[in-house]
Amino acid sequence: MLRWIDTHNHLFVLPEEQQKKEVSEARKVGVVSSLVCASGVSNLEEARRCAYEYDQAYACGIHPLYIGYSWKEDLTALEAFLEEHREDPRLAAVGECGLDFSAACSVPHDVQEEVFSTQLKLARKYGLPLSLHGREAMDIVLKYIRRLPPQLGIIHAFNGSMAQAQVFLQNGFKLGYGGAVSYDGSKRIRKILSELPDDAWVLETDCPDMPPSWVREENKENPESALADTACYGAVAAELRNTTIEEISEQSIQNTLKAIPKFGVLISAS
Repeated sequence: MLRWIDTHNHLFVLPEEQQKKEVSEARKVGVVSSLVCASGVSNLEEARRCAYEYDQAYACGIHPLYIGYSWKEDLTALEAFLEEHREDPRLAAVGECGLDFSAACSVPHDVQEEVFSTQLKLARKYGLPLSLHGREAMDIVLKYIRRLPPQLGIIHAFNGSMAQAQVFLQNGFKLGYGGAVSYDGSKRIRKILSELPDDAWVLETDCPDMPPSWVREENKENPESALADTACYGAVAAELRNTTIEEISEQSIQNTLKAIPKFGVLISAS
């Protein structure tokens, strides 16, 4: 069977029965593990619980959309959590963190940048890769990456230019592709994926967010992505890159292991 790793999801937000179903259905199509990403200090423990209950990995960080008035205390709590669990084999990354300068995020830019900068320092301190968010702020994200380069990481849901892609690659990142790549209208995203080097990209679902085109067509009221969609995105990548799905499966696994090394032990054990 082909093997896949979903490098970004928020499994813990789903009802418990749906969590179990998601993991079961994903395993049927070869999804051997995933990275469950926290969005703030209020769900660090939930992300960790999911990782242990369903044999996944997890990332801990503060998403720009979830930065609150107590952000200084939250950063202290995040560091304390990372320190407490620094030897945890399933704690695989710092994230989801980054910058969001879109209209959807009302957090002042200077606060976002300070929170992001601190998390970059924490990633370096604890030797962890980043699961990185960047929306309408890609060049500012890259400014911080150059200033405080992490060891490794993934830029989640990459939708930038080829020039920006090259800078991320030069700084040790892989580019994450998921639901957006399934839409014919995502011309730039699909074109860049088709042209990237073999070792430059990984697959993700952002479950339950960023549903693929076929789900949105079938369920316009409440479309959601699923962990099992990872395999579907692999098929899309194979078509765009004009290669076999077997080759895409192997490349995606190897690229993920380079970006998030702790998956090596987890998928070997499974």
